[in-house]
Amino acid sequence: MISKALRRRVIPSGVAFPAFQSQSLIRVATILILSVLVLYPLFWMLVGSFQPTPMRMEFSLRAYERVFTSRYLPEVLWNTGVMTVATTFFATLLGVPLAWIVARTDTPFKLLINLVAMIPFITPPMLGAIAWAYLGSPNSGFINVAWSGLTGAEEALFNVYSMTGLIVVMTLYLTPYVFLFTSIAMQNMDPTLENAAAITGAGPLRTTFTITVPLAMPAILSGAILVFIQSLEIFAIPAAIGSPGGIYVFVTQIYQLLLGVPPRFSDAAALSLPLLLICALALWLQLKIIGKDKSYTTVSGKTFRPKLITLGKWRYAALAYAGLYLILAAVLPYLVFIYGSVIRSSGLPITLDNLTLDYVIRFFTGEANPLIWRSIRNSLVLSLGGATIAVILAALCSYYSSRGKGRSKAYLDFISLVPIAIPGAVIAIGLLWAYIRPPFQLYGTLWILLIAYTTRYIPFGVKAVSSSIIQISPDLEKAAHICGAGWIRGFVTVLVPLLLPGLFAGWVLMFVSMMRELSASIMLYSSGRETMAVALYLLWDEASFQYVSLMALTLVAISLICIGLMRLVVKAGNPAGVH
Repeated sequence: MISKALRRRVIPSGVAFPAFQSQSLIRVATILILSVLVLYPLFWMLVGSFQPTPMRMEFSLRAYERVFTSRYLPEVLWNTGVMTVATTFFATLLGVPLAWIVARTDTPFKLLINLVAMIPFITPPMLGAIAWAYLGSPNSGFINVAWSGLTGAEEALFNVYSMTGLIVVMTLYLTPYVFLFTSIAMQNMDPTLENAAAITGAGPLRTTFTITVPLAMPAILSGAILVFIQSLEIFAIPAAIGSPGGIYVFVTQIYQLLLGVPPRFSDAAALSLPLLLICALALWLQLKIIGKDKSYTTVSGKTFRPKLITLGKWRYAALAYAGLYLILAAVLPYLVFIYGSVIRSSGLPITLDNLTLDYVIRFFTGEANPLIWRSIRNSLVLSLGGATIAVILAALCSYYSSRGKGRSKAYLDFISLVPIAIPGAVIAIGLLWAYIRPPFQLYGTLWILLIAYTTRYIPFGVKAVSSSIIQISPDLEKAAHICGAGWIRGFVTVLVPLLLPGLFAGWVLMFVSMMRELSASIMLYSSGRETMAVALYLLWDEASFQYVSLMALTLVAISLICIGLMRLVVKAGNPAGVH
């Protein structure tokens, strides 16, 4: 006979017991914390656009009037439109063939191409921008110096500080988004329709353009829209490449408004709203495309093996195409940083006499600029703390979203994805207005950066954990409750060990993202609270080429170590390769 104590735990119909109470309280706390993190700064950003100064509660439309009648707005709109549209077009044009080469052809070294093609994905945009600033500077860039030495030409071969240069660098570092989406779709594609086309006499190229590409179109469009969103919100590349050439876009113009004396906070808030609306609309369009049409279904329950297209002698042309992209996006920038870390002066020729280890020794012994190790310490503290807090919230949010029902589930699904549509600059403006006043006066502290990082990257953790939690049967939790475990104990002792690979993957993804974050950091940092990305920008602005190079390599090394650890943990948690 079941005891009364046991019945109180296993009979769920309206009976209040401690496990249920603790679960409800934690669910409410999770919803409240996420709401405050996401909605509180957005509310104050909206208020701030109508408020002349942060500390005076009076409302007016003067900020909107100044912004929308300003002389800079038409130019900013034009520059932003040209940059985002062109970057989206060329990233798609470059990424789709690259994905096709890796996923559907017999091109040699495909595994190497696949690995190296993701290097720009893990490379912070700030590093790519700085590397190409040193490569393509019209007066002293390595490419132009070499071109002048070879041909004697006085005019630069490539001026990176131009709209063309800005689009080229943006395209190089955003192409992996299209490549990743498209290659996965093409690898998972059932080749039945392609085989049917071949039987009717269609050649490989015709089949690719009439069957393969149309079937992969949702993935291509999804990647293209993500490139569009990223090109709108990235600060590093427009700041390092566009601003020196007098090319200002939304995010850099917002930064200029905050740099003014006095800072024009309300103008920055007013200018942030159109950027937020455009990104939200693009994200909505992406979600509609992903879940829109069942006619694109290409994966069924049948076992299949995609047939690779034999390119013959053209496979070396495909290899050259992929190799050129990899050289421009990955090889050259890292060679710049390796060379830059061991030279005396960037203005001298590339000779043995110009090589030295002095800067390396000063860097690692702490004799260099104190900003360097202070920023490394701040970034590690913020990224460790932010990733840990965010992964805990992500685990709770994912649990209640996957196990819950009704309005709370729908609300958690919504609120956990909202930060994806909020550019870093917009989050920064909202946090500035929210935490520059009582009762939360956090501006000028590391706390405001910690909140910014947690808010911005929690969707990454939710996505990583959700994919793991839906694979775990609720019966395991019920068994723990039957054995007398409360909800908290069951969650910690049953679910967490099973979720460990997903939790760690989400943690690493957020940690690496926080280490490289610049869009919000550059607008929220204060003296003594610089992060690595901010320090890189400041040192580059001071022309400290050697220390910029060493910091860039250090940042990449930390990221690669974390990714390697993630792979080991995930492999250890899934030794049999079970999915």
